[in-house]
Amino acid sequence: MSTRCCAFNSCTNNSTKIIMWKKQFCEVHNITYGLGSCICEPPFYIYPFPTERKDNYSRQKWASIVNRKNGSENWKPKEDSRVCSEHFMEGRPTAANPYQTLKLGYTPHKPITSRPPPKEMSAISLRNPTKRKRLEVELISESTCSNIPQSDSRSVYNSSIETDREIQTGTESDQIAVLEAKIKKLELELESKDKTNILPTRFQVGTVHKSDAKVKFYTGLPNVASFNAVFKSISPNLEKVRYWKGQKRLCNPLKQKNKFSRNIRTLSAKEEMLICLLKLRLGLINEDIADRFGVSTTHVSSVFTTWLKLLSLVLGSLVFNPPQEVVKANLPPSFKNNTYRDVRHVIDCTEIFIETPNNLKVAAQTWCDYKHHHTAKILVSITPSGMINYVSEAWGGRTSDKFVTLNSGFLNIVQPYDKVMADKGFPIREELALLHAELLIPPGRRGVSQMSVSDVEKQNQLQIAAYT
Repeated sequence: MSTRCCAFNSCTNNSTKIIMWKKQFCEVHNITYGLGSCICEPPFYIYPFPTERKDNYSRQKWASIVNRKNGSENWKPKEDSRVCSEHFMEGRPTAANPYQTLKLGYTPHKPITSRPPPKEMSAISLRNPTKRKRLEVELISESTCSNIPQSDSRSVYNSSIETDREIQTGTESDQIAVLEAKIKKLELELESKDKTNILPTRFQVGTVHKSDAKVKFYTGLPNVASFNAVFKSISPNLEKVRYWKGQKRLCNPLKQKNKFSRNIRTLSAKEEMLICLLKLRLGLINEDIADRFGVSTTHVSSVFTTWLKLLSLVLGSLVFNPPQEVVKANLPPSFKNNTYRDVRHVIDCTEIFIETPNNLKVAAQTWCDYKHHHTAKILVSITPSGMINYVSEAWGGRTSDKFVTLNSGFLNIVQPYDKVMADKGFPIREELALLHAELLIPPGRRGVSQMSVSDVEKQNQLQIAAYT
């Protein structure tokens, strides 16, 4: 803890002196100062400056009385700036004496006084036409009554009351007429909306669950049963989910949270899962999804990031490399021959469009000339039966397919005598040969004008095996 000193240059009082005083022995109460039955007052107190939010005027006034300079500029108080009680008239700032007046270390040019209280507003607002007319009527009646006999004063008084009633009655009738016109206008608008049936409807899970085709279109899952099965596998973890609020505030959505904290859900859990799948499947922007579900774009971003991490943690275990015996037992018919029966991995890189990064270096690393867009490149491997057995981390779109394959960790799951099927963009035959594995790629015609018959037959066989 830093030492808090009095802001006046001529004053040496600080918090350390108070701490040392509390360690001394009180001869009156036979105990250390400030403990037990000792009620002795310390030699001084230190008070913080008023905050800018609550009383900025007093804060600036205190700083001006301190009369310090910070180079060529006026000194500004900080969070630890303090003023001791020796500079106040009553030993502390009060309503009568809120400013420092004693032991300033200099002679002020003007006496230091507190700010006068604000003036009270006039009871009669001249902006109100009704009150203005009443005031004019009262003034006229008073001047008239002072110049007429006492016998006629009652008639003048009665006439002023009647004038006042006429003004009030006219104003109320005008207001009633305006309100009736507004009511008729709103009734006509409501009738037109009922006839045209253009009232906005909120996007819900029931909209997607109308049919299996709807589920597949919006989420990519094959049917409603698959959607419910995925949700059922995730639902046990929903109670301990903490929503993502930024990179510095939350990293793991399943990290144990405080038992007293509660998540106030604007949407149901199924709707939040639907938001995540909608964005992954259709690539919708946050503002579009926010309008569909009637929430803010910030809430959509928080829900999407949270559920993306949640799906990755819960369903990530489904991506694994099965044993070679299992792969061979589930080979499709086109792979059941001597050439392709040892194929265990079919690899390719996929690219996902991303927004243009603000950092120029990152923008250069993610630019893809082939896609003419900023992308993130991911290496995916599947078994011949179509099961995903490897997914790499995301790389910049400028990275080559060979570099991603060699540096993503894919070679760590390749075993001896495995065969890897790829396209022409993966020249990794030598690297696989060091692992006693084989690469199967379509033959090229580099250096020749036309492919040979054997190369054409080999390419056709690869296409038949890969696409049947």
